[in-house]
Order: sequence, then C-alpha cells, then structure tokens
Amino acid sequence: MEPGFQAIVGCMLEAGWSRGETLRSLKRLIAADNMTQKENARTETQLAIARAMMRAGKPL
Repeated sequence: MEPGFQAIVGCMLEAGWSRGETLRSLKRLIAADNMTQKENARTETQLAIARAMMRAGKPL
C-alpha cells in the first residue's frame, strides 16, 4: 500500500473510525485515485498526439 494511504488509514483508526468505515472509505479513495490516473493517462496521450501532429506540420 502506498505510504499516503497508510497514513490516512492510521489517522482514521486513531480518530475512532471503525475498521469497516475505514475500509469502505479507503476503497472509495483508491477508486477515485485509479480514475484520476486513467484520466491523466488519456490526457497525456492526447497531448503526445497533438505534439506529434504539430511537429509533422499537420492540423489538429
């Protein structure tokens, strides 16, 4: 598990969150992180294509 997630889980448990609440929230956080990574990858791909087209002198 990433250190950031470990820290978040530790804080939640220290704050008195139940194990179930913590796990549900962590799953949502991981899902949101995964979606963000996918969107970032799509954006990077689109930028790479646009840059290649500009270098080749082709219209976008």
